[in-house]
Amino acid sequence: INQARISKAWVNFNGTGTVAIRSSYNVSSITDNGTGDYSVVFSTAMSDANYCTNISAGDKANVWGINVFDGTSTYTTSLCRFHTIDPSDTNHDQPIVGVQVFGN
Repeated sequence: INQARISKAWVNFNGTGTVAIRSSYNVSSITDNGTGDYSVVFSTAMSDANYCTNISAGDKANVWGINVFDGTSTYTTSLCRFHTIDPSDTNHDQPIVGVQVFGN
């Protein structure tokens, strides 16, 4: 198996109210940094900060959904910080957030 093709970490969490992880792999916690501002903290650090993320967020109750703002994202070997937004480009807590991490 080519290790670069395997997800190094993933998480499905509820980003509203008290953040709650539904299921995860290699994620020790989610930090709620403010409205629509989350950090995914890895259990085992990445080998470098040049990994790739696939982040989706939304709300099944609304037509709008997958909006991720990357202007202030932070990628370190120990965490990935990002914002989720609504259609008006305002930070918004999302009830369904999914993050996948790929890298070496």
